[in-house]
This record gives sequence, structure tokens and C-alpha cells, in this order.
Amino acid sequence: MAKVCRTLFLGTDDFALVCLKKLLERSKFSDSPIGGIEVVNLPRKKKERASAVQKYAQENNLIQHAWPPLASHIVDRFDTAAVVSFGALLPDYFLDLFPKPCVNVHPSLLPRWRGAAPLAHTIMAGDPVSGVTLLQVSKRKFDIGPILMQESCAVEQDTDVTELSQQLATLGSDMLVKCLENYDEYLENARPQQQSGSTWAKKITKDIAEVDWANMTVKSIIRLQQALCDRYAVKTSFDSIPVRLHGIGDLLDVVTDVDDFIPSSVESGTPGVAFHRSDSNFVCIRCQDGWVTVEEFHFLGEKEHVLAEDFALEQMQDLKEHISDSLGNTTTSNSNTTSNTSNTTSNSNSDNADEDDEDVYYYIGRFSPS
Repeated sequence: MAKVCRTLFLGTDDFALVCLKKLLERSKFSDSPIGGIEVVNLPRKKKERASAVQKYAQENNLIQHAWPPLASHIVDRFDTAAVVSFGALLPDYFLDLFPKPCVNVHPSLLPRWRGAAPLAHTIMAGDPVSGVTLLQVSKRKFDIGPILMQESCAVEQDTDVTELSQQLATLGSDMLVKCLENYDEYLENARPQQQSGSTWAKKITKDIAEVDWANMTVKSIIRLQQALCDRYAVKTSFDSIPVRLHGIGDLLDVVTDVDDFIPSSVESGTPGVAFHRSDSNFVCIRCQDGWVTVEEFHFLGEKEHVLAEDFALEQMQDLKEHISDSLGNTTTSNSNTTSNTSNTTSNSNSDNADEDDEDVYYYIGRFSPS
């Protein structure tokens, strides 16, 4: 079969690479019209590594073009372009170089989550369904062109952004091959996007990783972690020191009776308040509607992560030393008694906890936005 769908590929990340590999694989078959695949790369910033697509193209000797490519390198050499996670608005003159409209693979069910970060916003919003849309690339605006093809899939509650990306990349690559191999048919049946139901997936920045303990729910904090795990850690502040949180979960997933688990002295209604129990490997932090658990902390300026139990013991020791200094080096027993009045609560002396086989509660303090 003649290669009547010679395709220029514009892409950068791992999601795009899955689509590129699928096109190259299919182009080797004699019954496929897909062929002549070459790659366009965005210019790299200083000290920036090659993108996943660029690295693969180099390793496999694919013909590459710097962005923007010369018109003479495009005209009469390609029928269309496939655009996947490219990150640049294609100018009118570039789109006019191709005899057929360019196609974009977008990982959402448009018009929901137009924009730069549909995967992360899908996770943060808790969408139970997502999918992939193939659309014509429009002039002057992102993600508004006619829809060529659209397929949906379920999003499990514990899915993070990396897993969702892999899931949708596989789906999108299969759709792209199917579409390009029957491109004229899909172009003829293209439909405009709905005017209602559109949402905007703005670019992800470090600021979005901040936890607002008073206004965020347990689910929203966990979803934030799942949505940003490929680039940023969820962050907050403790004693005015910025800290990143790792291994965030829901206390309800590990404790059957939350009221019995929480010591009575803890201000359970105060957002950001935190405590630790000696029989657990996490710190509990209060948010809008419940408690999240955190397994590790990474404080600004420190190289290593700190386990929750080590962090709690460190805070307890700091408090004991402070009390001891303020009372003129009083005895350990007096320090323990005083610590109860200083928001540190235990069922027994911490030095004898193992002997008595009783749980010890440590009131840690309060976390707050940076």
C-alpha cells in the first residue's frame, strides 16, 4: 500500500513517546498507509536534558527537525502532523503547510480539561472517568478543534498521575493509528466540541502543592499527592520551616475506631494539629473533615527524609529539654508531668512504655501553610 499518510511527529514526553513508538511500529506493515515519520523537537533550555522523544529519536536514527522547521522541509514531504504533548502553539503558516489537518492527541474527554495539565487536574478533581480525544489542531487556540475520535475509560480512586498517563497513552496510541489509517473518513465525520462543560487545566506550578489544612479534605489532600507525584511533593510548614510530606494516607484506612485512637488532649478540631502514637509508623494531621497520616517528612535544607516516628521522638525530646532548661534541670519524672500540661500526652512514662506495653501519645504541634 502506498504511504499516503506521511506523518510529521511533534511531541516531547513519555506520553508522546508511546504514541511515536506505536506509529513507527505500524508504519513497518505493508498494509498501513502510515509512513515517512520524522520528528520535531522544541529547543532545549540551558542545562535541560533531551526530552523522551528526542532521546529516542537520536538512539534510533530518526530524522529530526528543530522547532520551528523550515517550510521547505515540510512542503510536499508530509500529509499531516501528529501533535502529542508538544507544548507550543502551532502558527497558522505551519498548519497551512500540510494538505490535511493536523491531529492532536489530548488525554481528556474534551471539552473537559482543556489546557496544559489535564492528567493532574483529572486526578485532583476526583473524576471517575477520563479518556482520550483526537481532534483537529485549530488555529490560534489550544484544544478547541473538531473532535475526530473519543474514547473513555474508568479512573480508579488510587490511580496516580503516572499510572493514568500510562493508561491513556496506550489508549491514545491505538486511537492515533486507527485514525490515521482511516484519516479521510474521520475527517469527514468530525464533530464540533460542545459549548458547555468546558474546564481549564492550568499549568502545574509549585504553589499548587501547598496544603491548606483548614479548607482541604482528606480526599483532596491525597488526590493532590497522586496528581503531583511525578514532579512535586505535597508541602506545608512546621515551626515556620517548609517541609514536604511523603506517604500520605487516610487514617480511616488504618484505624477502625478513630475516636478511640485520638488522645483526648489533642485539639481534634484545630486544622493542622498533629500527634503520633508509639504503636504506629505515621503522624496524624488534622484537616477540614478528618485526619491524614504521613509516613515521612523532608525539611527544607535537609538531605535525608525523616520517618514519622523519628520526627515525633525528636519533637518530644526537644520539648523535654526545653522544660528541663526552664525548670532548672528538674528530674525526668517532673519533666514528664510537666509535659502533660504542655500539650504532650502519654498513658505512661515514655521510658517505661515498652515495659508496660502501653501506647504513648506525642502531641507534636501544628502544621500550617508556608
